[in-house]
Amino acid sequence: MSQTQLFELTPAESIFAPLHDPAIAEHLPLRLEPGAATGLKREFGWDGTKLSWENARVGAVAARLELPVFGLPERLDHFVFCHVAPPEVSLTYEACRQGQWAPLGGTVVGKGGRDEVALPIGARPVEAVRCVFTALGGGHVMISLQWWGVARAALVAELEAARPQYDGKWEGLILPPETWPEVKLARGLLFNASDLPALREKRTAPYWDKHWALLEERARHFLARRPEDEIDSFLPQTDQRYIRAREAGRTTYFSEPVILGFVGLVNGDRAMGFHALRYLMCLVHTTWWTQSAESRARGSIWDQRCFNEEMATTAATLLLDWYDFALTPRARALAQQVLWDKGVAVIERDMMKWDYVFTMNQGPWFCRARLLAGLYLETVWPRIKPHTELALADMRAGLENYLLPDGGTDEGLGYFSITLHAVLPGLLAYARARGVDVKTLLPTQIAATGGFVAALSAMEPGCVLTEGDNAIDLIVGDTIPMLAAIFPQEVYARVVAACLMQRRPAGYYDQYFFEGVFAFIAGPGRLATPETIVPAFAVLAHTGHLTSRRRTPAGRAVRLHVVGAKAKASHTHLDKGSFLLELDRIPVLIDRGQVRYDDLRSYTLKRTELHNTLMPVTADGVYVNQAGVLEATIPAGEGDELRLRSRIDLAHVWRGVMARCTRELIADTVEEFHVLDRGELLTPSALVFHLHTRGPWEIRGREAVLKVEGWELTLRAPWADAITQREDSIDFRLQPVWHLECRVNQAKAFDLKTSFHCRPV
Repeated sequence: MSQTQLFELTPAESIFAPLHDPAIAEHLPLRLEPGAATGLKREFGWDGTKLSWENARVGAVAARLELPVFGLPERLDHFVFCHVAPPEVSLTYEACRQGQWAPLGGTVVGKGGRDEVALPIGARPVEAVRCVFTALGGGHVMISLQWWGVARAALVAELEAARPQYDGKWEGLILPPETWPEVKLARGLLFNASDLPALREKRTAPYWDKHWALLEERARHFLARRPEDEIDSFLPQTDQRYIRAREAGRTTYFSEPVILGFVGLVNGDRAMGFHALRYLMCLVHTTWWTQSAESRARGSIWDQRCFNEEMATTAATLLLDWYDFALTPRARALAQQVLWDKGVAVIERDMMKWDYVFTMNQGPWFCRARLLAGLYLETVWPRIKPHTELALADMRAGLENYLLPDGGTDEGLGYFSITLHAVLPGLLAYARARGVDVKTLLPTQIAATGGFVAALSAMEPGCVLTEGDNAIDLIVGDTIPMLAAIFPQEVYARVVAACLMQRRPAGYYDQYFFEGVFAFIAGPGRLATPETIVPAFAVLAHTGHLTSRRRTPAGRAVRLHVVGAKAKASHTHLDKGSFLLELDRIPVLIDRGQVRYDDLRSYTLKRTELHNTLMPVTADGVYVNQAGVLEATIPAGEGDELRLRSRIDLAHVWRGVMARCTRELIADTVEEFHVLDRGELLTPSALVFHLHTRGPWEIRGREAVLKVEGWELTLRAPWADAITQREDSIDFRLQPVWHLECRVNQAKAFDLKTSFHCRPV
């Protein structure tokens, strides 16, 4: 037999099973042996080989995955197994020698996130390795296998000890602060030195004063970090999906220096400015602007797209623009070349390699760095100007595809906000440089985005409905302030003051945007008191949402929202027909939202039973989930401040399971509404009507009562054989959620009416 191919990560480590790279993983001689798992599946995902099952007996072996190996080099003395598994699973790695299997080490329990297990290879030759998966809990389970590799442990430690050290002075690159000349920007991408007095005056304006105080607070906090301590071959990253175990715990170089540099420039604080430039030098002296050796493994072309390169390029370009006066000629020349070699060139590759990025958030987002870096480099590399124009054309083409005719996007308001947060600064910089009105650079659909923002907002100003992949209930980023300045007559102006910086724990998206800086630079000077912007009724016929806000004579609000999607929607869940309820500004029947993508529960939270849906359940207790939305599944209806009619045809997402299925929401008064589920199953089974809340119900036979602040919600399901509840799984806050189930034990054709009464108390 020939030797097993090795894909080198470092001189001390190589992968022999790149399970994260589907181009290779699909051709590996893997053997999946089913055990006690029901519904066992193996899928070669774009960033991992996914194993899943619907149920397994606790304590039983659910499955085994085996791979032969041949001729492992003697110099390598450890196996390294990289996986992501939930706590409901244990994994035992075994080796086969002379036809006999034996454990390589002890059993490990899933951590819920990425884990690496290093185990001595032991006696040679090894003929095969395998992983034994044992169920520690029932229900649906998903595991992501990243790669299996080999290492020389002593050399790994030696290479780690040999990391370069820097003293933080950066002599010959950053001028000593006491010698800095008058402030002069290199290009004035978003503002010039002459704009600094106005920015300083803005620090004391209503609402902006609190925003600025938070920026200053964060900048002061960042002064305590010594960024040189984390210089390595790859950039620090808080997203755990694609970094090594030993690289965890390092914070990115993206947002911190931008906030430091901006606050330092506006306040005239040279210590902050110098500290920001130390981050810049760390960026410049990092070998690769990707986040891990997995994207540079010898013999593999796998990549996780140029998110890191875009963020690093944007951060570095802004700092180079703002602090041109504080750098030596050598530093400028070095940074300018690095911008291209480590940043722009990789972004260009992905824009050409991956056509799909022009249909979603990634393409327009990646163009921000191309525009900013191009405009900056034009000051020294005049031949780059055609590249800048190409970047603009690509950004506009991507936006035309991304924004639908109703002003929305299939990815939800959270993704809309972080995408426009990236796009708008690039367009504003281009408009300044070319002397044009930024409105002329935006697609025609931008005029309708106010309606989308209003319909997907929560009743609480500055908050969003957490449907789909929303990992927080706030409107994140600086999009609303920038749009409010560009379109002062739209709904953005009514909510912008609630969309400024807030003191909150660090979130998953924080690694992807510089919150607060763009808002302060480009947001309007005067801000109105924020108010609810949810409309009385709206249908987003292209995006696939319907929303209703009705009021009692006393002014109390009942808000209902129905979830659908366009064909092949991105970042959507298996939740079509789900409905959400807010009473006044309180989320009551909730969508759990999403958790960070390096948490394996991000896959589980997409499942149908974790939304306010009706679905079949098999005789052995397996929830039958909806299929993907390949065809548009969009609610239609009509309504006003009193009445609501909504209907959505769900036959497409229940293809292969139901012959027909519809859901209607009907209300003739503000305080009462009815949900009508009609359809026909291809095979008779139980049906469950799911509801999710932050608190428990009081179950009274075929009724249930939920009490929230100022309201009492009564559910009546006369068709149900049983109503039960439990706390299960989590929401975007990582908090448990109450899950109510109304069950009919057997159905074929069904016509179910579930009634709700909302009583102010």
